[in-house]
Amino acid sequence: MSDQRMPEMSGVELLHHARQIRPEATRLLFTAYADIRAVVDAINEGNIFRYIAKPWDPAELESVIRQAVDQHDLIVEKARLVDQLQATNRQLVEANRLKAAFIEVASHELNTPVAVMLGMTELWKMSQDKNASPLEKGWVERIQGAGKRLAGTVERMLKLVRSGQFGHTLSLEPTVLDTLVRQVVTELTPYLDARDQTVTLDLRPELGIALVDAAKFSDILTNLLINAIKFTPDGGTLRVAAGPHGPDHVRFEVADPGVGIEEADCVHLFEPFFTSFDTMHHSSGDYQFGKRGIGLGLCLVKTFVELHGGTIEVASSLGEGSTFAFIIPRGVPAALVTSAPG
Repeated sequence: MSDQRMPEMSGVELLHHARQIRPEATRLLFTAYADIRAVVDAINEGNIFRYIAKPWDPAELESVIRQAVDQHDLIVEKARLVDQLQATNRQLVEANRLKAAFIEVASHELNTPVAVMLGMTELWKMSQDKNASPLEKGWVERIQGAGKRLAGTVERMLKLVRSGQFGHTLSLEPTVLDTLVRQVVTELTPYLDARDQTVTLDLRPELGIALVDAAKFSDILTNLLINAIKFTPDGGTLRVAAGPHGPDHVRFEVADPGVGIEEADCVHLFEPFFTSFDTMHHSSGDYQFGKRGIGLGLCLVKTFVELHGGTIEVASSLGEGSTFAFIIPRGVPAALVTSAPG
């Protein structure tokens, strides 16, 4: 608290210096009406909290002081919460760094024995397959299948980590989207045939060209289709649709008539390592009905969609199937879009 009129400097000047020393302090000024312009300027500049006109009323003075104390407490509490938030954020950043480092190291440590296992089983098949019994062949096939699933998991873990570290280095090229979608579906034909499933394509002629990273875009569609295959009963029909979304974007949908997802789980689907099932009964597989991964596929999908500047959403109900839809910017001139081959 300070009087406005003093011998060496004014109260406004004093409280201005006080603010520089203790920004959190609540500053009050006593003044006569003759000084009101300087006081108003000081209030507008944030140098003082309130002024008290002389002569003051004791009840009013008490009320102003109480307000000043409350204001000071709010400032101190806000500063404490900001410090706490910053500390928590630093801890989260460090935890994410350690998690990413662990996944990177673990993935590399797993890669070597997996590569050896797959290499040895392949050598065995080349040298012993003709003389092996059906039982022995079955053992080796199961070993090889398990090794390939583990190799796929390791690859997805590394992709997830590296997308966070190097996510802005997309290899964007003008790409004919119709061709790319059909290529992904063709690559998954063995899985579809094994489950007696079919895919209907609803690709609009105006789909055209977009500026995408073809490898990452293929990963998006592949992961969505693999999920659809796994959670659709044998004989089911999946649907892939794509077309323009406004003048500058394209929209893709992957729909299945499968088991569906609980509404409460939909908001967590794209989180890394999220699983919507009892982990005690987990079983993995490439395409078999109900088989599950470790919760990285959809996280990668969301990451790669967002790297393209897009968004993704899911609509699903238990027993009624699921529809995943994502939208990405086209990123190429309209003239180039219309020049795409049909």
